[in-house]
Amino acid sequence: MTSEKIQKKRFRILYKLEAWLEGPMFLLSIVWLYLFIVELAKGLSPFQEKLVILIWLLFVLELTTKLVLSADKVSYMKKNWLTILALFIPAFRAFRLLRAIRVLQLSRVATTTTFVRGLTSSKRFLNELRDAQGKTPPAEMHVGVLLAYSPAVTPEVMQPFLKQLMLDVQPEMSFATEIPWLFHLVEPVALTTDKTREPSDFLDAATMRMAEGPYDIVLVVTDVTLISRKDRIEAGLASPVTYTAVISTQRLTTTSRGKPVRTLDDAAVRVNAAALLLHLLGHISGLHHTAGGKGGEMAPFAFREKRKALPRFNDSERVLLKKKVKHLPERELHGGTGLEGFIFHLIMAAKHPKEVLNPLLRNWAILLPLSLPGLATAAVAPSLLLIFTAEIWDVGLNMGNRTTAFFAVASILGASFYLIKIQSLFLPRKEKNVLTEHQAIANVVIFLSILLACFGLFLMVGGLMMVIELYVFPEDLISTWPTLDKPKVGLSDKLRLAAFISTVGVTTGALAGGLEKKTVIQHLALFLDKP
Repeated sequence: MTSEKIQKKRFRILYKLEAWLEGPMFLLSIVWLYLFIVELAKGLSPFQEKLVILIWLLFVLELTTKLVLSADKVSYMKKNWLTILALFIPAFRAFRLLRAIRVLQLSRVATTTTFVRGLTSSKRFLNELRDAQGKTPPAEMHVGVLLAYSPAVTPEVMQPFLKQLMLDVQPEMSFATEIPWLFHLVEPVALTTDKTREPSDFLDAATMRMAEGPYDIVLVVTDVTLISRKDRIEAGLASPVTYTAVISTQRLTTTSRGKPVRTLDDAAVRVNAAALLLHLLGHISGLHHTAGGKGGEMAPFAFREKRKALPRFNDSERVLLKKKVKHLPERELHGGTGLEGFIFHLIMAAKHPKEVLNPLLRNWAILLPLSLPGLATAAVAPSLLLIFTAEIWDVGLNMGNRTTAFFAVASILGASFYLIKIQSLFLPRKEKNVLTEHQAIANVVIFLSILLACFGLFLMVGGLMMVIELYVFPEDLISTWPTLDKPKVGLSDKLRLAAFISTVGVTTGALAGGLEKKTVIQHLALFLDKP
């Protein structure tokens, strides 16, 4: 192997090593920061002092490995001189005093080292934060228009309507927001049946088009009937969380009994469809319904036969739109690493707390297990067997509160991650190089909703176990079990036992019961309940 090939191989290994170690090294710096605060407050225990030494040694090992792999060692040392100096200060002091072990056990020496190492690691972490947010995109909005058609129609029949709709809405959105809005027809999707759909049924296709485009917003137009979470037939619904809107032409063309069905080229259908789309885009851009009587495009939508002119936002709505769209178009993460993706999700959730909290307040995710019989049954069935087993009482009653709490947290978190991963709930469902800002927000909502659902399952199973313990088991029966060495079982003991059995229930529920994906997505309330 030639010298040039060896250098290239070393560079690739070094690049991969730096990418892989950046996260763990930053976490070690966080541990050091905690130890540093503890030392300032009350001093370190012997174990904590040894931990500081271990962190220092790991930093030294990391630097040594990278230095060996570096092709230009002098250049690498120049770029990382601060870290090198910090790491070798304790060694110099140790040689000077000839008491290496004792010096390393002096936490101030070790924390001096890790302080500088922590600064350099934190600097790289801040760079990760900046890179994860991505570059500020140009001030223009790209909307992907996706046709989802049933077997009853063909794309050729619907496309003239779509093109006219884009032409009718584009000038007003550009004028009202003072940034260009560009609409693009994307590859249509053929539905297998004409059955009624919820807007969440189109999320898979919409988010995939959003990532492939990439588009800032995706509008889905379908000819099938659209219903909300509350089983009301709607002409269209918007999701300010996922930046997706769905319009049903079925609702726009339907007339009252005795009147002929409207066609897509009907003037009333054209004007009302444009009004509906402006209304939905207003919701996505951050506008809310206006109070009755004030008019404007953000008044609750209703099909009006007498509507003739193309719709326009009123002056107050335009003022609000100009304020709201200052953050548009939004950032995207292109081909990020796992750490960058995690950071990107955190940043976007912090930037949009309302978009995260609103669906959580609407969806009552903590009650989701009641809508998932498979999950609930798989959690309750083994718990009912365990509650009548003497051995589980022996284990639960002799378990400490901290241990019980640890198992509870671990089971809830583990079940949440497992359900999300096994059901591929994060958006987009298929891995793509582009992650948009509001897809990240939707993912945070999904994770928190599943976490709340698992917590709700934990409470449900634990509550059932407490009822059995309090009202089914006779007190003297419990105290006379031969494996129980407690003369009296108190309320706190029963709570601890119920919590311990509930951790088993949550775990088995996630593993054996799983989720009905469609039910979960519908329950998340990512779309508004009315246009």
